[in-house]
Amino acid sequence: MEALKSKNTEEKKSPAIDLLGLTRSKSAESAFSLRRNITITTIIFGLSEVQITGLKGAEHKLAQVLGVEASEIASKLIGNDLTAFFHGSISEDEYLNRIIRANNWKANAPVLKKAIRENFREIEGTRAIIERLKRQGFRLGLLSVHGKEWIEYASRKFDYHRLFDVVMYSFEAGVSKPDRKAYEMILHKLGAIPEECLFIDDSLQNLAPASQLGMETIHFQSASQLDLELRRRGVYESRR
Repeated sequence: MEALKSKNTEEKKSPAIDLLGLTRSKSAESAFSLRRNITITTIIFGLSEVQITGLKGAEHKLAQVLGVEASEIASKLIGNDLTAFFHGSISEDEYLNRIIRANNWKANAPVLKKAIRENFREIEGTRAIIERLKRQGFRLGLLSVHGKEWIEYASRKFDYHRLFDVVMYSFEAGVSKPDRKAYEMILHKLGAIPEECLFIDDSLQNLAPASQLGMETIHFQSASQLDLELRRRGVYESRR
C-alpha cells in the first residue's frame, strides 16, 4: 500500500483502502506479542483476502473492460464512496456510477459489476482450517468490511457464513475495521472476552486494535502459513 505521511493520517485512513492491499502499517507489528498460558475459546476471522479474494486484484479485470492501466484503476476504486458503500450508506450501483462519472470511464455499472464478481474466489485451504477449528469446539466469528450486494453474491457462491457462530458486516453495523467499536461489537455478539480470543486478518492495520484490546492475533498471509502458526501456538492441540 502507499506510504502514509503521518501517524494521524494512518489512524484516520478509510477502512476501504486496506481492502485493496495498497498499504500496510509497519508500526503495528511491534504491538503484537505472543501471550502464553492463555486459553483461547473464540477465534475471529476476516473475510477478504483470508477466505475469499475481494476487491484487491479486481483492477486487472477492470483494465480489460475499461482500456485503462490496472495501476491507474486501483486507487480510483477507494475513497469516501467505497467507505459509504461498505457502511451501507449507498448501494453498489450508486458506488459504481459515482466512480464511473468521477473518472469518465467508458463503461456502465453492470459491466463493472461482472468484472468485480469474477475476481471473487475462495482462497484454497482456509475453509479446511475453519472447519477443523469448528470441529474442535471453538466459537467462531466473522468480522468483515464489505458491501451488501457483494456479500449477497459471495455468500450464495461460497456458502462460507454457515461456518460461523456470529457474522458481522460493516454494511449492517455502520462501522468497520480498524475502528475499535467494530471489535467491541463482535465481542459482545460472541459473548467473549478479548483475552480468550484469537483474531486473524490479512491487514496489520486491522490487527492492531484487536491486540490493543487484549486479543491474540495472527497476520494471515496464506492458508499454509496460518496452519503452521496455529500448530506453533498449540491451538489445534489445545482442543483435541
